[in-house]
Parts: sequence; C-alpha cells; structure tokens
Amino acid sequence: MALTARISPITDHILEELMKSTGKRKVDIIEAALKFYRFHERMRILNEEYERLCSDKKAWAEELEERQEHEGTLLDGLESPEN
Repeated sequence: MALTARISPITDHILEELMKSTGKRKVDIIEAALKFYRFHERMRILNEEYERLCSDKKAWAEELEERQEHEGTLLDGLESPEN
C-alpha cells in the first residue's frame, strides 16, 4: 500500500543529496532513517528506565538480588569443559 506524505523543502533537499551520494531511492533513505530513529528512541527509553531503576535504592537492591539468584543458571545444566 503506497502512501503519500508531505515533506519540507529542506527535507527534500537532504533526500536529493543522499540520493546522489548513495544511489538509493528516496523511499529507501526514509525507511532507513526511520528505522535508525526508532532504534535510537527505544535505546533512549531503555536508558531512562535503567537510570530510574538505579536511582531507586530498594528496586536496585531487588534487581541485584534477582541477578544473583539467576547467576548459577547461566550454563543451563551444561558442565564446564575440563582444562
């Protein structure tokens, strides 16, 4: 399904420059930019949540305790190789 969106002259100019330098179509450039932006936003939110967790002393202590409980399960029952 093709959709149309209006873009500013500045954005169009940037797209034209990128088309010339990469040889890609506008739609491919926009898609790549949106995927990058989505990833960036998800990481920003993740970092904010992690900072919030770390700043809550009780919640952070519970997190560390839970990590410690799971520490021994990392091998999934596999024996470590003999040296």
